[in-house]
Amino acid sequence: MHLPSIDASRAATATQRTFGWHFALSCVLIAVTAFAFAPAHAASTDDSIEIPFWSRNWTGTIGSRHVDVSLSRVADTVSGWYCYAPCASDKRYRLALKGSFDAHGATLSERDIGAKTDADRTTGTWRVASLDGTATGTWASPDGKRTLPVSLALKHDGQPFPYEIRLVADKLPDDSGSCNDVPHVSAIRLYDHGRLVQTLQTDSQGTCNLFTPEFADVNFDGWPDLMLAQSMGAGPNIPYQTWIFDPKTRRFADAPQGLQDITSPDFDPVHRIIWTSWRASCCEHGVTTYRWQGNDVKEIDSASSYMLPLLDGTTRRYCYVIPGYGDGYIEFPERIEQTGTGLRSTLGNPKGCDASDSPSMTRVYIDIWKPGAPGHAPTLVRTEKVTWKRTQTRNGMKFCPDVPFYDNGRIRRIVLSDDPDQCSAENPDKN
Repeated sequence: MHLPSIDASRAATATQRTFGWHFALSCVLIAVTAFAFAPAHAASTDDSIEIPFWSRNWTGTIGSRHVDVSLSRVADTVSGWYCYAPCASDKRYRLALKGSFDAHGATLSERDIGAKTDADRTTGTWRVASLDGTATGTWASPDGKRTLPVSLALKHDGQPFPYEIRLVADKLPDDSGSCNDVPHVSAIRLYDHGRLVQTLQTDSQGTCNLFTPEFADVNFDGWPDLMLAQSMGAGPNIPYQTWIFDPKTRRFADAPQGLQDITSPDFDPVHRIIWTSWRASCCEHGVTTYRWQGNDVKEIDSASSYMLPLLDGTTRRYCYVIPGYGDGYIEFPERIEQTGTGLRSTLGNPKGCDASDSPSMTRVYIDIWKPGAPGHAPTLVRTEKVTWKRTQTRNGMKFCPDVPFYDNGRIRRIVLSDDPDQCSAENPDKN
């Protein structure tokens, strides 16, 4: 189950996706050695620069221990991560690698970015002779007294990306991480054994890092297609430009407008669903799903966040719940469920919910769900909504919100009349 985060944003570099080809970054074709080792150079008589790019996954060993390795090249810099198999989710990206790449191979410094102290300390050095189909070399301890052999082989998931990639930009990326002058990418050039096959025009510029291509089977035909983030919008609403590969012509074409309009899309090849987590404002987040219909995509479902009121003892709290996507459908992981014996909550510690005497009544309600069978979506049973009840306040008779609160297995309604400003002279239910 994917749970969207309020602060979630797409990484500026090629990002691993939950499903499909976005996760299988190893699909980049192995570049011909001479081309792969070629440094970034001027692309033409203007001031543009060609920046080599690839992203690959390996599996292998360091000494006797099995590892998974993921690396990306941007210009002459290689960076990524590795983990000792089996890779737990909390350890997968912890051991970071970064270094230089040239015709003699790569030298990478290793850091444990999850360390509680001194996370910038170098914990090892990798030296590998090449980063093609196989990678062999050594790992050395910081003091150089201990070395282990490194032996890696590329992972192959499905069809490989058919071409070598170079980004056409106005300048090389600044490896210092400065956010002042990020390169503007105006095109992607695709090469086959050093021969230019196709140029894809684009207009991409990150905020602090160069956006790099991502790979996803966007039309579920078994071939990796190409995506590039265009700008860093309000996360997670990042616009992408997408090109679809035609295996018959072996060329890329612009994806239809319906797909281009989806920000930060993800792809579920099992259920053949495209989905996105989005933000409409500071206080509204949601998920929308799409399917291919003919030559374009159509929306099939959408859900957005709301405030779920509950009682924590005598304290009135309002829990901000957001939908997630998984197993082919949208659901609210945190919800109130109807069971054979009554109501139950799947919410966590209520102390994390807002406590307010005068909350906004915008999007305040309780959806009550019947759990679905494994692999099936839950069913909405009913919705307990805010109604407005005429009641006495210190400012006279007004219509005040009658709010449903979840209270240990039941719904309890409370009229909020303490704050007259929260009430209305007219009945909002009749407006």
